[in-house]
Amino acid sequence: MRAMDTKTRSPAKRLRAFMLEPLRKDIHKLNERLDGLPANPVAGGERTGTPPVAVDINMQLHQARSAYLRQLPKNCEVFVSAGCAGLWYFEWVQECYGDIGRHLGVEYYSPKPEGLPDNVVWIENTCSDMSAVRDKEADLVFSGENMEHLWPEEVCGFYKEAARILKPGGLLVIDSPNRAITTDLNWSHPEHTVELTVDEAIELTQLSGFDITAVKGIWLCRDPATGQTLPFVPGQGDSISIVERNVMAVNDPENSFIWWIEARRNEKAVEAEALERRMSGIFAAAWPERLTRSIMGVGELRLENGEPWAVAKDGDKGALIYGPYMPLKAGRYRVTFELNKESDEMPAAVTLDVVMREPAVTLASTKIQVQPGRSTFQLEFELSQLEFGIQFRCFVHGGAGFACRRSCVLETLA
Repeated sequence: MRAMDTKTRSPAKRLRAFMLEPLRKDIHKLNERLDGLPANPVAGGERTGTPPVAVDINMQLHQARSAYLRQLPKNCEVFVSAGCAGLWYFEWVQECYGDIGRHLGVEYYSPKPEGLPDNVVWIENTCSDMSAVRDKEADLVFSGENMEHLWPEEVCGFYKEAARILKPGGLLVIDSPNRAITTDLNWSHPEHTVELTVDEAIELTQLSGFDITAVKGIWLCRDPATGQTLPFVPGQGDSISIVERNVMAVNDPENSFIWWIEARRNEKAVEAEALERRMSGIFAAAWPERLTRSIMGVGELRLENGEPWAVAKDGDKGALIYGPYMPLKAGRYRVTFELNKESDEMPAAVTLDVVMREPAVTLASTKIQVQPGRSTFQLEFELSQLEFGIQFRCFVHGGAGFACRRSCVLETLA
């Protein structure tokens, strides 16, 4: 068949051909550059001549969330944001979601920013108390990367309030890191209490009077075929490419770093007692693990009866353990470090401390000489208000080697 002359094409087809021509040229150039390179760079070795591209993983997560936000149903008259720190947030929602009649932003920790759009109403309160929003007023409630910052009573309060303020059939959208993955990665954030798993989030949402309509993932961090944990920050030689990890995550939230849930308000009342009981159980089980997410600066990791220990060699200097970078409420606390020194040839000088925030503010500190055998050391400290970035640290100063249990024991004092 003879090719149709460009002049006889419709205006739309001519425009399409005009726009595609540069793309065809770019693809041709790309094919020339790739000619002779192995088809599978992971199996065939590293490509030479082109340096690896640095990946800003935080920007990638943000862009994936932006894509999901763009796909939400439009024509929302009242959009409620549970957590909205900064002017940038409202600009982001406007750019990705589109026009909104009234945008109600509920924020407790960040000050009201200047220059808010005319359609924004700033509400200074916690998302567990959205009393400034009327019953059945909202078309959509969005809790973006906010749930993991809440304490158990606040999680329950948020769900109850979301059920109250949404219209029948209104949309609830929540996204949050997946504890099944953050645990495997030993990943921590200084303001996170405990993250929820996908199944836990679904259960809590259903107990709150919602029908789940979509569950998605962002950034695959566990190989579903092998169960192998994938690195949070990708690198050369990874078994699954960046593109594959992004695509596979969409339909595999259980193995992804972030879960994204969409749900519609049904006619059922919130099962308040069941909700509170379930959330209390989740927190009781997850909080001890949250305390274990310390990081090693020097030494090596060893397992003893399944428990991780940080082992310093003779002469090591620096932070043997530090973390877990977590929030704590006001109160009095006692932290216990467990140490084990097998050799008695020379002393092991150690500094133990408790700090908060960044840069670090010291709450308690002691210098000790570790003796042979297993021993425990305790530090007590007090917080007058909710604080973030709490760390329990063990520093070595170049003496004899010893081991420190990577997870400390934290007690609340009367």
